[in-house]
Amino acid sequence: MSKGGESGVREGRSGRQSASTFPNRFIPLYYQLENILRSKIEGGEVLLNHKLPTEQELSREYKISRATVRQALAALVSEGLLFRKQGKGTFVTEKASQTKSVKLTGFTEDLFSEGHQAEVKIMEICAVPAPERVATVLRVPAGEEVIRFKRLRSVDGGPFSYVLNYLVPEIGEQISERDLQSHTMLHLLEEKLGISLGTIRHSVESVKANIEVASLLGISVFEPVLYMETAVYSAEGKAVEVVDSFFRSDRYRYTVELIRSQQLRKDRAKRR
Repeated sequence: MSKGGESGVREGRSGRQSASTFPNRFIPLYYQLENILRSKIEGGEVLLNHKLPTEQELSREYKISRATVRQALAALVSEGLLFRKQGKGTFVTEKASQTKSVKLTGFTEDLFSEGHQAEVKIMEICAVPAPERVATVLRVPAGEEVIRFKRLRSVDGGPFSYVLNYLVPEIGEQISERDLQSHTMLHLLEEKLGISLGTIRHSVESVKANIEVASLLGISVFEPVLYMETAVYSAEGKAVEVVDSFFRSDRYRYTVELIRSQQLRKDRAKRR
C-alpha cells in the first residue's frame, strides 16, 4: 500500500503537517488533499488550463509525501478535472467549469469535513442469514450467512442514525470492532482490504420507526425517520456491501446538487 493511504497527523518528509490543514485523523491524507484541490478548482481559485504546482511543490506546501500528492492528483485526473502534459505538468481541464463532482464518501467523512463531532458505537457484529433483498444484491443464496454490523452514530452528542452493514464473510470477517472505532467502513474496504470502490446506489424514503429504531434514536415509536438503502460496488461492478440506515428526520437533510452542462446548452442552441 502506498503512503497515499496514510491518515492522521504524522511527520511528512518535509516536516510536520498543519493540523488546521488536515484536521481529520480518520480520513486518508490523499482524500483530504484531493478535496482541497477540487474545491479550489470548482471554486475558480485555479483557472481553466492553469498549470498546478509540481508534486514536489505541493508536497512542500502541505508538508506531506509526494506519494500522497501523486495519489490525490491521479484521482482528479481520473475524474476529468485535471490533465497531464508529458514534460510540462498538470493542468485544469475545461470540464472543471461545467460540472461539480459527486464523490463516493462515508457518512463520517462528510460530517468531519463539515466540522461536526461524530461518534460511532459498535452494538453488534455477528453472522446472520442474508435477508432476501441483501442476498439479491450480494449475489448469494437467500438465507446464506453474511456478516452484519450494527452501529449507532451520534453527532455533537446526540443520536443521529442507526446503521446495519451487510458483507459476505470473506470480507466482513476481516473487519474488527477496533477497526470501526477509528475508521469508516469505506476507508477499511479501500485501505485495509485493498478493494477499489466504484458506484454507490442510494434509495431513500420515509418510514415509521419501529420499537428498536425508536429506542436507539431517542424518538417515539411510529415517528417518521429517513430510511436509506445503499449498495456499494467495486470498480469492477461487483457488489461489496449493503447498508440499511435510519436517520432522525429532524436532524438529517439529504441534498443533491445538479449542474446543467454548458455543452448541452450549446447543443440545444444549435438546434434552434
